[in-house]
Amino acid sequence: MAELTSSSAIKSTAYKIRGNRNPHPIKNSQHIKPYQALTFLCLVDFLVVLASGGIGIRIVENFYPEISISQYGPVWLAIAVASLLFFLGLGCYKSLPADCRNQLPTLCIGFSLPILLITFILFSLKIGDQYSRAWILGWWVSGLVGLMLERVVSERLRVRMVARKRLTERYAIYGASEEARPMIERMLKHEGIEVVGLFDDRRTRVPEEIAGIPVSGGMAELTVLAEGGWIDRVVIALPLNALQRIAQLAKSLYALPLIIDIGFDACRSEIINFKSANRVAGSLLIEIFDRPLDGWRAFVKMCEDRVLSAILLLFALPLICIIAVAIKLDSPGPVFFRQRRYGFGGRVFEAMKFRTMYVAQSDQLGAQLTRRNDPRITRLGRVLRRTSLDEVPQLFNVLRGEMSLVGPRPHPLAAKAADVLYHEAIGHYALRHRVRPGITGWAQVNGWRGETETLVQLQKRVEYDLNYIEHWSLWLDIRILLRTAVCVFRNADVF
Repeated sequence: MAELTSSSAIKSTAYKIRGNRNPHPIKNSQHIKPYQALTFLCLVDFLVVLASGGIGIRIVENFYPEISISQYGPVWLAIAVASLLFFLGLGCYKSLPADCRNQLPTLCIGFSLPILLITFILFSLKIGDQYSRAWILGWWVSGLVGLMLERVVSERLRVRMVARKRLTERYAIYGASEEARPMIERMLKHEGIEVVGLFDDRRTRVPEEIAGIPVSGGMAELTVLAEGGWIDRVVIALPLNALQRIAQLAKSLYALPLIIDIGFDACRSEIINFKSANRVAGSLLIEIFDRPLDGWRAFVKMCEDRVLSAILLLFALPLICIIAVAIKLDSPGPVFFRQRRYGFGGRVFEAMKFRTMYVAQSDQLGAQLTRRNDPRITRLGRVLRRTSLDEVPQLFNVLRGEMSLVGPRPHPLAAKAADVLYHEAIGHYALRHRVRPGITGWAQVNGWRGETETLVQLQKRVEYDLNYIEHWSLWLDIRILLRTAVCVFRNADVF
């Protein structure tokens, strides 16, 4: 009888809270936990690798009847299992990605390394000639193609399930203060998060609702929902000066199978967020910033920049020579224009461009930004700017390590929006300098390019730049480069 009463309480509480915002809430049994989706994704990745190698063995058997599955089987399984271990070690399944395709570069690395390693071992043991090189090469190619197709399909399924609220992480917020409002509003906009309730025992001291979510009770109601499996995480959203209260709340939640977070929402001009906490020498250190690109990510980014810029420069050299001659014939002055701009770590460097203005009217500090029909621009300069060819010399900046192919665009020292210097207009503007500036960027391919006359335009650019830094991946860089190529082909002003 007690169990029946408890079950009824759980259902009534759940529908009371969720029913205010969703008249047809999804049954708890239909909801897919993020860890379940990650487990399924891991299994599918492994099966794709395994199947592509098995199909290759069958194909080789048709051409070489003398080989057998017993000969190829151990190598086949070794590479497949090693790939799975590499996927796990590279962190492919730590959290559900915002886009399943973002992990493709990591999966390709995790699949390629075991093939190279085991192939090296086979040849070192002088038994490599017993295995078909066509099988190994074919497996590698078909495996990469298979992983790409599988991740495209997985992303479509993820988007569909998230839209139907079947694949979300369910959050309960404890602490209905106005200080928590920005954090709650951002959570509501996040497609992978579902806020199932807002709780606070201080009913006479808190508003009835925040961001459209009513305060649905206190710790007792929260506990009922948690016991029914309706909650994945609890965020205690109380100010830092309430540490004793936070400790009491955390202690009352210890017994529940939940992830418990302490949510802070500091002002961007002061502290962006809390990355992690570590105990060092007996003291608790809260990490508020981490290095955006470190370890293997920095290595991948460096290889991307150096290799691609060298290739692009090789193909662009004849065009560079033609443009240089045309500039000399069009107006007197140097071929290149060098302008001091803010770069990595806030350091100043000279960004190279083809000269598009008359020498006497050039602006070294960028105090007067270019505008439409700017009389300072030469006839050839208009063509170069419209086709973005004036930016080609910045490939030399990339080779020198001063810039990247993709990143926040570097701004001139005296650039202004609404007559206010960029770094004075936005308090967290300097966060853009935590990575190398780019020839093109996430803000540019999303339409935030050209003139910057208002603070809103500058704020949107910085917002997209910080979003790029936070979510960097090789796949994102490739997407930006491809979209840049499309914009240039359509004669859009990308830079």
